[in-house]
Amino acid sequence: MHRCRPGGVPAPPYADVGVVGRGSGRRVLSDRQVGSGSAGVGGAALAGHCRCALSQASQVGVGRGSTVSRRSDLPRRPPPVSAPPAGPGARCPASAMEPGELRMLDALAYLMGFAGCAFFLLLQRLASPYGRYASEWPGPRIPARTAWVLQELPALAWPLLECACAAAPRLDRLPNRVLLAMFVVHYVHRALIFPFLIRGGKPTPLFTCVSAFLFCVYNGYLQSRYLSRYAVYTEDWVTQPRFLAGCALWLTGMVVNIHSDHILRNLRKPEETGYKIPRGGLFDYVTAANYLGEIVEWCGFALASWSLQGGAFALFTFTVLYPRAEQHHRWYLEKFEDYPKSRKVIIPFLY
Repeated sequence: MHRCRPGGVPAPPYADVGVVGRGSGRRVLSDRQVGSGSAGVGGAALAGHCRCALSQASQVGVGRGSTVSRRSDLPRRPPPVSAPPAGPGARCPASAMEPGELRMLDALAYLMGFAGCAFFLLLQRLASPYGRYASEWPGPRIPARTAWVLQELPALAWPLLECACAAAPRLDRLPNRVLLAMFVVHYVHRALIFPFLIRGGKPTPLFTCVSAFLFCVYNGYLQSRYLSRYAVYTEDWVTQPRFLAGCALWLTGMVVNIHSDHILRNLRKPEETGYKIPRGGLFDYVTAANYLGEIVEWCGFALASWSLQGGAFALFTFTVLYPRAEQHHRWYLEKFEDYPKSRKVIIPFLY
């Protein structure tokens, strides 16, 4: 078996062709033709029952003035660079941000949804562990005002911490700032205003306070971390129908919630005790107007954010407050003979 003698000059980067020339005459041959020895000048070097093993530098000269190149010698086109994601709820590329934390935030959102479904089934059988049902739960108690402040503060502290952090890259965008502000406004009221408006209030079981505290740590981290570091919105997202409708629902729900709490606080005069039938506002249509307001509020937040994290929070809110609304409705029907029979549980005119 004869070996092909190396020679010639390095081949230019053209694909699978043999360029054979003598003097001024040149013609381009295919790789098959070069291997078969039909290339004219330089073909005799390949007639010895062998084909050039185009190895080493993948370039072998054949004859005088002839060159052969392989497709692997061609300059490779660099891979396309993907543009950064855009649009509502878009995610940053895994290489650009911390993919581990982003996956964890998604996992926490799914876990919250599953936990909400579990609580929904559990609360169908057990009384809610606070308020008028707290006496059914054993253990030490905490004054109502203190419990509300302590358990709600983590959900306010997390977003404020993110706002103070220089490494919150998404807070330079208006949609992210607005959405995080909606979350903060709710918890400013819930942690710093609502507790000091309570008149009396039954002591809260320590177990309930600790559970609520842990949830607010969990949810405060989930919502504020996602909005400040990972959620990507276009600048015109604040003009989109989903965002505008979500903000309108959020504001409506918060107003209903605050107004309903005001009605409940003023049912009794300072020297009176016991329970009365709430009237006015949405209480004329449903038993749990305050819960309806909070559910609508977080459904609006989920719509405006268009995110898995916001949707999980709205689902959890519904699955926890809906069973309590049913308990309230049954309790009023048993306690007051004159309770309006036309009043629904939580959805006006429907249920």
